[in-house]
Amino acid sequence: MNKYEIVVESSADLNSALREKYGLYPDYIHNIIYLPDREKLADLDFSDIGEKEWFALIKKNGGKVKTSFATLEEFKRVLEPILKEGKDVIVPALSSGISGTVNGYRNWADILLDDYPERKIEIVDSLRYGAGLGLLSILMGINKQEGMSFEDNIKYANIVKYTIHEAGPMDDLMFLSKSGRIKAAKAFFGSLASVQPIADFTFDGRSEPLGTVAKDKAVNKVSLEYMLKTATDLTNQIVIISHSDRLERAELFKKQLLEVCQPKELIILSLGQTCGVNVGPGLCAYFYLGDKITETREIEVKTFNDIKASL
Repeated sequence: MNKYEIVVESSADLNSALREKYGLYPDYIHNIIYLPDREKLADLDFSDIGEKEWFALIKKNGGKVKTSFATLEEFKRVLEPILKEGKDVIVPALSSGISGTVNGYRNWADILLDDYPERKIEIVDSLRYGAGLGLLSILMGINKQEGMSFEDNIKYANIVKYTIHEAGPMDDLMFLSKSGRIKAAKAFFGSLASVQPIADFTFDGRSEPLGTVAKDKAVNKVSLEYMLKTATDLTNQIVIISHSDRLERAELFKKQLLEVCQPKELIILSLGQTCGVNVGPGLCAYFYLGDKITETREIEVKTFNDIKASL
């Protein structure tokens, strides 16, 4: 009997329907969002504010909204009832490459286990964010549904996380400038020239551009071609299209993919409130399983450049 639960945190972007479908624990760990006039708990279902309203708020306050991993009290609120039932817990957490969440939750786990020495809490460093973390959590949930043990699921996660890719553009460079992620001059030039960066994950858990592409149609084509060249067995996997206030483009991404390939399942997700604070509006990207990310990114960058040169 699998006496454990997989608990997601609010960086995973998985709503209640997806958590239920894939056997993940119904409740989740709410991270904290600090708005200029108040603080709030991140809401995976956008039940407190609509998606468009949220990203308009984030854009308006670019650089002024901050996030933090959950408090010990919140961590305990979610996990302690599971431990009391005699079950262990796995928490796939936001990448250590961009956040202190992993170390924070490991500290909270040590404190909580003082009262439950016979139980286990494993904080998995996903090395991913948003839909990348969500995809990892889904795959772990499927494993649990199929009877995989606590230990084997952890081993699986720590292998497969290096194969989760991102392929897609960020088109609102002015927000990234306001939030301090790129220089204002570059953002201004990018806006004038309609240049859009296309990113993929790095080996150490960050998301960085492979390069830039001009014009929307070319960006869409390069994103799709990059996925087709780096993915493994697309017809037998789950693909997530994640967007931040770009639903129309996400639907186009879906249409273009289905014209050339039929994944086992294709999910469109809005970037959640936690990661949306730092990414802002303008993201549309595929998240999928592919070849293992290389430490130097030589293969990934070469693949991108070859595709771009062929247009």
